[in-house]
Amino acid sequence: MSASHYVEVARAFQARAAAPAWLQALREEGLSQFQARGLPTSRDEEWKYTPVATLSSHPFQPARDVPAGEDVVRAVARLSLPGPRLVFVDGAFVPALSVLTGLPRGVVLKPLSQALREDGALLQETLGRFSRPSAHAFTSLNAALLEEGALLTLAPRALSEVPVQLLFLARGGDGPVLASPRVVVVAGEGSEATLVETYAGLGSGATFTNAVTEVSLGDNASLRHFKLQAEGDTALHLGGLYSRQGRDSRFQSHAFSFGGALARNEVHAAFAGEGGECVLNGLFVGRGTQHLDNRTDLDHAVPHCSSRELYKGVLDDRARGTFHGRIRVREDAQKTDASQQSRNLLLSEGAQVDARPQLEIEADDVKCAHGTAVGRLDDNALFYLRSRGIPKVEAERMLTRAFASELVRAVPEGPVRARVEALLAEKLPGTAEVMG
Repeated sequence: MSASHYVEVARAFQARAAAPAWLQALREEGLSQFQARGLPTSRDEEWKYTPVATLSSHPFQPARDVPAGEDVVRAVARLSLPGPRLVFVDGAFVPALSVLTGLPRGVVLKPLSQALREDGALLQETLGRFSRPSAHAFTSLNAALLEEGALLTLAPRALSEVPVQLLFLARGGDGPVLASPRVVVVAGEGSEATLVETYAGLGSGATFTNAVTEVSLGDNASLRHFKLQAEGDTALHLGGLYSRQGRDSRFQSHAFSFGGALARNEVHAAFAGEGGECVLNGLFVGRGTQHLDNRTDLDHAVPHCSSRELYKGVLDDRARGTFHGRIRVREDAQKTDASQQSRNLLLSEGAQVDARPQLEIEADDVKCAHGTAVGRLDDNALFYLRSRGIPKVEAERMLTRAFASELVRAVPEGPVRARVEALLAEKLPGTAEVMG
């Protein structure tokens, strides 16, 4: 389908979805920006390695009727974490399978559709503040179809020790389904929480998830954000995370990308106050003909902030992956301490990876480094293991798991790490035995 298809989908949605004037204006701005840009092509530098033509293969549109069948119930039982959660199927909120008990004082979690009715003033100030519709075509499209998702707010000094989970299930209905979730996090001064976004697939229906998450961290606030993407083999997934950090705040993003025919994860992080710390970690594992893209953009706009970034890729068969990471250190951002690493493991002759770490330094009193590595399993290590009686296939698995485990072990012990290990075990047989 061409861009005109999505324009008509957005127009039909806006005609039937009632909204206050400010929200309708945001939706219309998104549609206007999308019409002006159209779908990106390989001629667009930022989309050069992403086969966006795949998005034209089906007439995706929002689901109208999303019953929660036994397949959904089983999936929720398998994928849910202990604690509060919101469940969505093909973009629609499923209250019967969601859990809103156990939230500590000062922590509020609600579906976005409810928040639009109850928290209009907050959302009017927050929505689109960091992920502006003009960012790129798919951010624009998400804004044009903005209706559902989640709002997580933390009052000053609120503490949520149990992870909060958002579970997005892509099932597909009678036709190809487009889901456009929007997640908004507003963390007050001195607050702390863990948020887990899980994206999983059900069945073989054609699905396209176009997700946007916006995070606002107040002074001295702390957020650990985990994204576990394991949708079906035919799914398409585009996700953008946009964060702004206040003074002395701490933000961690851990992105695990295992599923989808095409999956692209973007992280756009910016420091708005001195003394901030940011960690961006990512692991993508592909096989078959999967295409997994990763793009990070870290903006050191103020002095005395530090960032650490590590992305790893494991690719087999004819899978292809990309990592494009940019760190910008602005002229006034003295005493910046930033490092960025991209490491990639190719398990077959047909696998490919494009890695492009990038530093743009405008200040002079900084400590910055970046690097990239692409390679295959170490022959000496394989020989060592085989000389001790370990079969070749198992030796290769052990080394692959060891390569991936660095990022898994960066997740604190507990239910989130256990879920990451389980998802990775499905991708790399035997993983759970070594990582447990």
